[in-house]
Amino acid sequence: MKALILCVGDEVLSGRVVNTNASFLACELEKLGIETIKHIVVGDNEVNLRREVKEFVKSDCDFLFTTGGLGPTHDDFTKEVICDEFKLELELKEVAYNTLVKYFGDNFAKSNIKQAYFPKDSIVLPNPEGTAHGCIIEVDGKKVIMLVGPPFENTVMYNLGVKPYLEKLVSDKFLIKEYTIMGTGESKIEDYLQDFFKEFSDINVNPYAAMGKIRYQVTAKEENKERFTKCCLRFEELMDKYIVSSQNEPVEEVVYKKLKEKNLTISFCESVTGGMLASTLINVSGSSDVLKESIVVYSNEAKIKYLGVKEETIEKYNVASMEVSREMAFGLYQLSHSDVCVSTTGIAGPNGGLENKPVGLVCYTIKIGDKFLTKEKVFKGSRNQIRLRATMYVLYELYELLKEMN
Repeated sequence: MKALILCVGDEVLSGRVVNTNASFLACELEKLGIETIKHIVVGDNEVNLRREVKEFVKSDCDFLFTTGGLGPTHDDFTKEVICDEFKLELELKEVAYNTLVKYFGDNFAKSNIKQAYFPKDSIVLPNPEGTAHGCIIEVDGKKVIMLVGPPFENTVMYNLGVKPYLEKLVSDKFLIKEYTIMGTGESKIEDYLQDFFKEFSDINVNPYAAMGKIRYQVTAKEENKERFTKCCLRFEELMDKYIVSSQNEPVEEVVYKKLKEKNLTISFCESVTGGMLASTLINVSGSSDVLKESIVVYSNEAKIKYLGVKEETIEKYNVASMEVSREMAFGLYQLSHSDVCVSTTGIAGPNGGLENKPVGLVCYTIKIGDKFLTKEKVFKGSRNQIRLRATMYVLYELYELLKEMN
């Protein structure tokens, strides 16, 4: 089965909003064995939208997925254009109308009422995160799935309504396992796993690199379950040192789980990362169970004032040094009494380094109990890339230490 993804909106076409909806949908469809033929983005232009719908009708694609254009404003007309092209009448759907009443009360703006209209025989897709529902229509051997534009709402809508619908349609069932890999590079893994790739050439093993991590996806048809299982076990054996998760979890989530499991609290004092470590951990629901406090100490004065870093240590070793990092972590412990204390200092650039210390140098300390891990590492990239890569790497190092604890 083949699919076309059509994303609608001036903000997406202009690049003001990154088109994460298309990448999310394509990944999800791949897991179901549905081939995405192409992604298309059109602005809030009825003529261009209508042209793409006509092209879909003439194509051999089975599915058209649209995102955006289901809101209450004058430039939200995805649903109306599609229904017009397929000669479908819109009618008021009670479930969608009740959502508006629940969200706004009885006196909502008249413009919102268009969000409650859908084709007569369509499947209305719930949206617990917003006011605009989506829908699925089946007509002339084609299936059109209209989804909302906001990515968070889109993801929820897909998982709640679209995924179960599609799973009933696909004939080939696929086995998929996704690994989060950190601590090494994609090219090094490629060299290291040459024999593995030859041994399991009949199984799809694909890397997807991101900032500070790599996602490896192992995919096979259900009929190849035995080979799939062997492949996964061998991959885990070879990559054990670098596997953060076998369920595609981000590193902050597995760090949170380890802290929770071991009943440990954590605090951060950050200079070069500027609060990214704490912010990343806070992305995880429930992080308040483990995170006690966080402090950004960007200036030398702040490091001295709040953490007790010695002025002579800064003068002797430079603020971007392991010695300062260690004193920061110890000062944080005296301040917070957390079980785990993490500090960072360094040079994010883009201007030149200090006293022969290069741009991208990050010094960090992880204090757990009486043990200190203090290291330095040079990261490449722009200012924010350096900070983000450092954040990901420190969290990875923290995970490794927590994993080794009894």
